[in-house]
Amino acid sequence: MSTNHEPSKLSKDIPFLSNSDAISYVSSSKLMVLVSNSNLHILQRVCTVYGNNASCVSEDDEIKRYELALKACQKDQHVVAINVGDIQDPVSPKLQPFSKLAYDYNYIVSFVDETQSILPDYIGWHLNEADSCMLGLCAKALLDDLLRNNSEFCSDFRNFSQSETIPEMLEYYQLAPSNHNGMLHCTAKYFGANPPPSSEKYFTVVKENITMAFETTVIGLVFTPRTFGARLKLSSEQLKLWGGDDTTNSFREIKPSSIKENGSNQSLQQDSMSSLSSAMAEKLVLNDSERSIVPPCPSTTKEKSPRYFPNCQASLVYPTENASDDPDFHPVSGEGRKAHMTLGIAPGESAVTTGYDLLEIVELEKQVKDWKTYEVSRGWLRDYGENRWVLYMKNKITVNSLFAGVYNFS
Repeated sequence: MSTNHEPSKLSKDIPFLSNSDAISYVSSSKLMVLVSNSNLHILQRVCTVYGNNASCVSEDDEIKRYELALKACQKDQHVVAINVGDIQDPVSPKLQPFSKLAYDYNYIVSFVDETQSILPDYIGWHLNEADSCMLGLCAKALLDDLLRNNSEFCSDFRNFSQSETIPEMLEYYQLAPSNHNGMLHCTAKYFGANPPPSSEKYFTVVKENITMAFETTVIGLVFTPRTFGARLKLSSEQLKLWGGDDTTNSFREIKPSSIKENGSNQSLQQDSMSSLSSAMAEKLVLNDSERSIVPPCPSTTKEKSPRYFPNCQASLVYPTENASDDPDFHPVSGEGRKAHMTLGIAPGESAVTTGYDLLEIVELEKQVKDWKTYEVSRGWLRDYGENRWVLYMKNKITVNSLFAGVYNFS
């Protein structure tokens, strides 16, 4: 007798179906689950755990299956679980329409099969769309504050961005293609198209943590002519999952394409990028000092409801009271020192450059030099020369995230 309808060890051990923290996080976020091998017990378990907050799609007709999945995404269901049949090939054309849906509707994706053997393009900690928006707004508000209140930083930023006004400077960094609609993540391990055996070994160790929820800590911001990044301090549990290359030699070459050749920043915007503002909500609760400097945002490619995030809650916490009067200019120097989230890139750059810029900063922090340091309202701003600046924040930003892979399926 078939056991497809019976719970298995697989369904019991998947964090988003068994771990209370993961269930709580997914219940306030959006997750698309692609289930292979007709494991109907997985779909039934999803419906049991999430009830009306989930849509479980199991149709033999491919067109009807897609239509039901699309309808669920349009409703912003917390969980959209889809039985995609017997899939052994990660580039199967059967999966591409659903990965595109997840991309368009800001869903984190989990691919579930019996062996969990198909490697994603990369794996890491993902913010939901509400927290991605909140962190983007907070970071841009901090950048605006520094530009308005620190003349040295503003002058340096004006020089390398070739911008004249602060509004123009705020448009210098653009969203990377991987940050579609402003969705943010921290990559723990990149696999690529032809991963080495060591990547498969790593995935074997960490795959049981896929869809586990974690609290992620932002400890500072890094500004260079190439990138704008949020610096992270990983917890001990996150470090167990860290597979990033912390030893790669950074490279200092600045591509000519990353510096504007005329005074118009808009002329260098590419189709694959969009303004940081374009992925942010129009109405969010911020401090009074920050509310006035966040520009209104046009809608994204997806038509949003008036609530903007109708089925997605933000977890971000950024205390307003000063938590520290003692700056730490060596916050992360060991394993995980490359952990970051790319907030924006200069025209012509790629998101991967953010990690190299951060590694370069870590090396500079080791040098005993009299770096110019300025106390600012939210922490300490340090000039590391050659247009490299770091904001060390008095108050750390904490935000929840989900450990998951990204599957291209194309």
